[in-house]
Amino acid sequence: MIKNIFKIENVFLIFCLLWGMLFLLVNPPFQSPDETEHLFKMWGYTEMSYNYKIKDGWRGQTLPESFAAMHKVYDAYRMSNNPVPFDVTLKASMLPLDKNNTEFLRFTPSSYTPVSYFPSFIVLWILKLLNAAPLFMMYVLRFCSLLVYLALCYFAIKITPVKKILFFICTMMPVCVYQAASISTDGVTFGVIFLFLAYTFKLAFDDTVEKINGKNLFYLGGLVVLIGILKFSYLPLCLVYFLIPQKKFDSFNTYLKSFALVLVISAVVSLIVVLPAVGSKGLIRYNYENHLLSSSEVIKNIILHPVVYLQNVLKTIRHLAYFMSQNVISSIGVTFAMIPPVISYFYWFLIFAGGYFYEKNEEFLRIDFIQKILVGAGVIFSFLIMITAVHIIYQTKGYILGLQGRYLTPLIPFALLLFANKFVKIKGAVIKILLVLSVQYVLFINLMTVINRYY
Repeated sequence: MIKNIFKIENVFLIFCLLWGMLFLLVNPPFQSPDETEHLFKMWGYTEMSYNYKIKDGWRGQTLPESFAAMHKVYDAYRMSNNPVPFDVTLKASMLPLDKNNTEFLRFTPSSYTPVSYFPSFIVLWILKLLNAAPLFMMYVLRFCSLLVYLALCYFAIKITPVKKILFFICTMMPVCVYQAASISTDGVTFGVIFLFLAYTFKLAFDDTVEKINGKNLFYLGGLVVLIGILKFSYLPLCLVYFLIPQKKFDSFNTYLKSFALVLVISAVVSLIVVLPAVGSKGLIRYNYENHLLSSSEVIKNIILHPVVYLQNVLKTIRHLAYFMSQNVISSIGVTFAMIPPVISYFYWFLIFAGGYFYEKNEEFLRIDFIQKILVGAGVIFSFLIMITAVHIIYQTKGYILGLQGRYLTPLIPFALLLFANKFVKIKGAVIKILLVLSVQYVLFINLMTVINRYY
């Protein structure tokens, strides 16, 4: 039994639950990125509304006045560095739901589908029936999000036959645990992507999987479909499929046809599910402040002037390189409070150490040059879709602003495959224990940063 406790997936479960619960409790309501938008979007689903509502030309949602009042109080702290007094939360805890008294609240609603909020929106619907207090609802939904992330990442670490310590370090990244312990879609998105990579590793490197059968492709395809629905920009990561040796298929044609089938089905299903959730036209604050062009006009400009656009992307990368290197590891609240840079760099060291750490059964692990090219292409295409989507939404001048580090976090283990080689290898039980303990130290620093930011 003691031996089972020290399995890395069980160590993950214990520590991630511990730190997740601490973040859940000390992080004040509505302070995590887009927590307002996600909560209110879910509320719409409980009223059988697949997308946002429009009133006087503005996008938003009809909500109980208690939620609107609570949001108004906490919103004053979101974009400032002021601490959140405890009595504010105490007063908020006393607010009754009173769901019959409603008002229309303007906000920038997301286009996420119910899949991104499963099972949280069902839990919210039950709490709504029970007339639970708004603040209580928020903490229960945070806990629900954390449990989903725990389950997905636990199985990811459990099923991967290789790089378990790398998965542990990536799934325990401060930004991952912090976001998973909030009302967000990041927990489920990160978890599904990690599980997809782990299952691909199982098909590619597990000797017990001698032939890829229909059941394997069904599971793999299901995960790719989920990725497309959760966040379409990550769909190119499915190119990691080509880590699976061709010899595990009946023929080369079957190898390629299977990939094409998975990709086409996932793309079609994603579009069918996601497009209706985008909703009707309506103003958001970016339209009001910047008088933006339509999405079609922006896309047309990119297509007609691809070189100019790529130059802008490269200029943005240079401009944001330092910020993103920190923000991809830790992002606290809306004002992007982060752990000290030296701690972020230390975590980068841990990630690379995890990538180069080899267990006894991993001596055979090889990733050839062509496979690295394909995986690298998946990472680059995913990034380009991501930054283009941000450009279309915000349309800032000079640089493409609005890209957040947490968008790039799931790309890290994929990008790390590009550095795999047979020359650099880290081994040993002592080093493994040090890596696990070092991760806990960084999470402690992250917790102290949250407390320092808000208290």
